[in-house]
Parts: sequence; structure tokens; C-alpha cells
Amino acid sequence: MSIQLPSSTTFGIPNIMTLADVTPTNSYRIVELIADEDSVIASRLRQLGFVPGIEFECVAVAPLVKNPFLVRIRGLSIALAKHEAQQIQIEEAK
Repeated sequence: MSIQLPSSTTFGIPNIMTLADVTPTNSYRIVELIADEDSVIASRLRQLGFVPGIEFECVAVAPLVKNPFLVRIRGLSIALAKHEAQQIQIEEAK
């Protein structure tokens, strides 16, 4: 008999997945911004449309030093640096 845990938990503890962990061509939903609410990066991400509840698609991840991520959100294609992507907590869209 095997026990299967939901993919969003490890031993009953929720996994925190960020945009930096995505696989291209999959769809995701933003859970929250990890960055401090008053930080410049959080403000920039909100202005670009990265707010909780919004779904987006990861289009590509470039194999460069800073690993930019190309995402499609609200009909726009936006490139984010890895340090920006790490500030966005996400979950897989169902």
C-alpha cells in the first residue's frame, strides 16, 4: 500500500513554488508577492500586473547567466530576471 501526497505538499507541509521554478509552456496562478510590500521590486511587479489570483503562462526560460523568464500575463509578454521571478509565489493553474 502506497501513500500519495498532493503535489503541493511535502509531508503535509506546503511547498513554496516561485516563478523561478516554472516549466515553460505551463500555466500558473500567482499566490502572493514574497517581496516586502513597500519595496521597489514589489511595486514594479504590481504595476506589471503580477497580483494574487492572476493566471499567466511561462513562455520560455533563457539559458543565460541571469536566466530571464518570458511570461505572458494579461495578453502582454514580459521578461523577468531570476531575482524578480523569485519574488512571486505561484501555484499550478487547474
